[in-house]
Amino acid sequence: MSKTNSKLTLIGILVVSIVGSVQAQEIEEIMVTAQKREQSVMDVPATMDVISGAFLERTNTLQLDDLSRMLPNVVIQEQAVSLPSFNVRGITDDTASISSTPRISVFLDGFDISKKTVASAALFDIARVEVLKGPQPTLFGAAAANGAVSIISNIPTNVSQGKLKLGYNSEQGKEIQVMLNRAINNQHSFRIAGLYREMDGIIKNNACGSNSYNTSGSVTNHLGEQVPCKGNNDLNGVSVQAVRATLRSTFNKLEIITRGSYEYNDQPGIAFKSGSIAPKQGDTSPYTDAELGLGPLLGIERTLTSFDITATYDMTAQLSISADAYYKDVELQEGFDADGSGLRIQDAYFENNAKLKGASARVVFDNDTDFAGFIGISSNKDDSVLPYYILVDPSIRGTFNAALANLESAFPDIPLNQNTDTNASLADIEMLRAMLVASLFDSNGNPVSIAGLPKNIVQGPFVFEAELDINSIVAEGSYDFTNRINLTAGLRYIDETRFTRNFGIFEGEGKFNATLPRFAVNYRVSDNWNAYFNYAKGRRSPVVNPGAGGVDITKAEIVDSFDIGAKYQAGKISFTGAIFTYSYKDFQQAFTDPQTLQSNTVTVGDSTMSGIEASVNYMPSSTLMMGASLGLLDAKFADKTSTGEAFEYAGNRFRLAPEVSAALNINKLFSIAEWELEADWLMSYQSEVFFESSNYPGLSQDAYWLVDASLKFKPNAGDYSVELYADNLFDEEFLIDAGNTGGGLGIPTFVRGMPRIFGLRVNMDF
Repeated sequence: MSKTNSKLTLIGILVVSIVGSVQAQEIEEIMVTAQKREQSVMDVPATMDVISGAFLERTNTLQLDDLSRMLPNVVIQEQAVSLPSFNVRGITDDTASISSTPRISVFLDGFDISKKTVASAALFDIARVEVLKGPQPTLFGAAAANGAVSIISNIPTNVSQGKLKLGYNSEQGKEIQVMLNRAINNQHSFRIAGLYREMDGIIKNNACGSNSYNTSGSVTNHLGEQVPCKGNNDLNGVSVQAVRATLRSTFNKLEIITRGSYEYNDQPGIAFKSGSIAPKQGDTSPYTDAELGLGPLLGIERTLTSFDITATYDMTAQLSISADAYYKDVELQEGFDADGSGLRIQDAYFENNAKLKGASARVVFDNDTDFAGFIGISSNKDDSVLPYYILVDPSIRGTFNAALANLESAFPDIPLNQNTDTNASLADIEMLRAMLVASLFDSNGNPVSIAGLPKNIVQGPFVFEAELDINSIVAEGSYDFTNRINLTAGLRYIDETRFTRNFGIFEGEGKFNATLPRFAVNYRVSDNWNAYFNYAKGRRSPVVNPGAGGVDITKAEIVDSFDIGAKYQAGKISFTGAIFTYSYKDFQQAFTDPQTLQSNTVTVGDSTMSGIEASVNYMPSSTLMMGASLGLLDAKFADKTSTGEAFEYAGNRFRLAPEVSAALNINKLFSIAEWELEADWLMSYQSEVFFESSNYPGLSQDAYWLVDASLKFKPNAGDYSVELYADNLFDEEFLIDAGNTGGGLGIPTFVRGMPRIFGLRVNMDF
């Protein structure tokens, strides 16, 4: 029996076994704060998905990329805490530039964490996650050009409680989660929660061993020092140590919430494995052992410290005023192998240290009859510095550059740079790559070595600095025009200053402003049905690029977004669905310079995209819950710009934009003697995706399914449970990235997804 047939058979058995009970059971009303006030998700005239804390806990979702499995038209790629990628409705916000703004806002407890080195937030002790689709200029600020992810953690209550979770898995993974909530007195309560996760890498790195290209026993670091180099350094592992403490104080009409958090990651290196240069004793498959020459210097270390405070004063029953402030300090260092091989064509090391701070204030009015709205101001500052070092073997790199130049001259129609749109076949491209790689070895199969050249040289640091100062004024109001029709309108005015210094000498500054509107209509069809229309304008800020030729300012990217949707909730079923279309002008594309690793942003033309998405939850009984989602997406670059000019990526599909995404979750409770058994089944599907906007041959992932399953046993009279689980139950092989920096050099690298992992967890309440 094939793997696919086995999946379908097991799915059928499971569905048949759980369907049966028809006792009525109502789905709880979901309350959200997307519009800066608490309201039912049914009343929000915007397309949004809400993932509850109960779902996160039940599925043990601890990082954002796992969360995207149940979200239609959302792909989150989190291969490293240094550069997560968020794709909503076909638009990806990833860029390595510290001077550009993401397209998708990420907020934690109302505070902006969109910056790439901060956005990879561990999910523990979370109340819910709200994901809003399309531009959110009035709700989530300058970075919400294409959507927003809002994470809300649990706040202290007056109920004393505690939780402890211990886990171990088949990849030697260890996990500890703890939460303690206590009331100090009638006015004060606190909550402290922590997470510890460590897991060995899933790819073995055979660098510096006796069967590697470097048998010297040492490796040169970014300071030019020789350090011991040991083999068997695992790659693609997990490392999280995080704690969050929250104090809640209430004084009659005043509430103050104060938080402090700390997260430390010492993550193993990422297996950017070359698809062209095999390990000395291996092959080029991304699913087998690698040989990355940086050895023990590979890895990511991040320290993130955060403090915030929010004060809310209820002036009257209808009017409240709130103010908040935050400070975040992030220090990150990463060593990675850009060529993905045991040869030092290009290894890299960088640091990215930043200080973020900001404050905001808003007045919220809600008369609980026909009008509600808010007006607010905010100020955010981001000061970042990023020094890059490049480490090369001059014999290898010099030979590589010469061979690459010769091939580009001899075969101009077969470009090896992944950012180039081409009609060349994959077979022709691989033929040229083989010729390029062959030039790096002598007749005995040893890497070339040119007499008189040092074995290693360090280039850099290439230092990039940015200071961003973003201020805004926002106002939005909702009015019940009739007992069925509600109108929402809002504006955000943005005033920003962007300063960039590249290589320590080239400086540029730009001052920009914009006014971004949002308009929506919500129609109450009945007590259970709502229909809505939503229009919003999004903007990705200009990018200031100073260089030897002067200061180049990339134009702002503008998007007009239109949604028509419906929401239904009654008794045991809830449904949300939407049809949407976008129109982009001056779409920004970021490229990494393979020589200096500088991220350059340019506009590549216009685009239009459209799609459909829907989610449904069904609870036929108190012991059975089923949820499903479906996303259909047509995300392509337009054939011509708005002025009629053609551009290189015309007709290409956007990167990380599957045409079809779907998911099914089934949760069933059984009573067996004195025990309660909970079975959970999560299945997700994703159609083919390209990893580059050029749709470069060979840099894509075919359609695939992933299935997670778990069984939890709990005694009826006990405060503990034992859970057995399997992630990627059918051991599906899939890629989460391809191309990367090596693709700009002509030798793309590949990063595999997680294999099948079995595990055990013990949960205790106290």
